[in-house]
Amino acid sequence: MIVSALRERRDLIVDLLNTIPGIKCFKPEATFYVFPNVAGAMRRKGIEDVEDLRKLCLHETGVSFCTRHHFGRPLPGETGQYLRFAYSGIDAPTMKEGLTKLARFLA
Repeated sequence: MIVSALRERRDLIVDLLNTIPGIKCFKPEATFYVFPNVAGAMRRKGIEDVEDLRKLCLHETGVSFCTRHHFGRPLPGETGQYLRFAYSGIDAPTMKEGLTKLARFLA
């Protein structure tokens, strides 16, 4: 039951994130969070710092997420800009609502 629910949430969040222009998200096999690369979306929006993106998005939409920087320093040569979305404690309608707001903000 729990594994099935997490699988459905994972598939939903990955599919929704990948519909947003400039975001690339791979489907993880064994975890309850995703790390989409948002570098393209940031360029389109004219935002250079992923932390600025996080703050702007929270202020403008109420959508909250962590960034790559909350989980250690980028690796040498790392060029992506990553967000972290956990999907273990959020239901599908709430996830859809938040990602719709994120998509509108990034449009």
